[in-house]
Amino acid sequence: MEKLSTILVNKYRVVKIHLYMGSVIPILHRFFAKSYYNILNFGLGRRINFNAIRKFDVPTASARILLNAIGGIMISIGATMVILAELGATTTDVLLTGIREQTGISIAGASFGFLGVLFVIMAVTRAQIGMGTVIVPLSVSTTFTFSFSVIPEPHNLSAQFLYFLIGLVVIATGVGIGASAGIGMGAYESICHRVSDINGWHPQLVRLLWELTVLAVGISLGGAFGVGTIIAAIATGWILQYMNSVIGDYLLGRRIRTNCEQPLAQGHTHGENGPKVHQANN
Repeated sequence: MEKLSTILVNKYRVVKIHLYMGSVIPILHRFFAKSYYNILNFGLGRRINFNAIRKFDVPTASARILLNAIGGIMISIGATMVILAELGATTTDVLLTGIREQTGISIAGASFGFLGVLFVIMAVTRAQIGMGTVIVPLSVSTTFTFSFSVIPEPHNLSAQFLYFLIGLVVIATGVGIGASAGIGMGAYESICHRVSDINGWHPQLVRLLWELTVLAVGISLGGAFGVGTIIAAIATGWILQYMNSVIGDYLLGRRIRTNCEQPLAQGHTHGENGPKVHQANN
């Protein structure tokens, strides 16, 4: 009787494990598949693919410029918090902290220098440059000149985790605000789209290779690479996907409330002749 009871218990445990694995594995598969999609669609870290963000129909150029500037400031503040958390910076900031380690210049100086390199590459390759391509990164670099002085350093592990999480949300919110104005691609995507046009490669693949190269150089320079870098690469896309849904729901609700016949959002598509702005129905 004791033996039979042991056999039944063991079989129950095996069945329970099989049922558990049968429910967990599909969830993990969906998570990794969606994370892979988010990385390809939005990019890694804080230099997000602006084209993947839903666009508001902002009526005036001054309002669009303001949105770009606010977005850049928020991105910089969020990036500062992530760097101060010392759990691993975003891909671009791994490079900036690496430059700081090797040269002794500030993050702001490294950011302006890297931005200058990007503008040179865009000029040489004749990549498309919009107002947002200039305003957002300039706002980010300028904010770096004082953000590390204004934001206090965390003094314990709990504060570091809090800084890191808040920083990621602030970065994603800044990207969403800056990109929603729709007045130009980010510097990364502008270069990557141009390289794609020249060589016929898929722009998402070009962007991924570019960002991995930036990350590798940053690591080789001793930049702030850590587990937070990997978390940021995955989590930022999820946050932006949620923001896209919120923006989409808002635009749909606004159209219903105002009985608007015209689409209220704009987006970009990548065609043979480069990125084109089109009206996106919601």
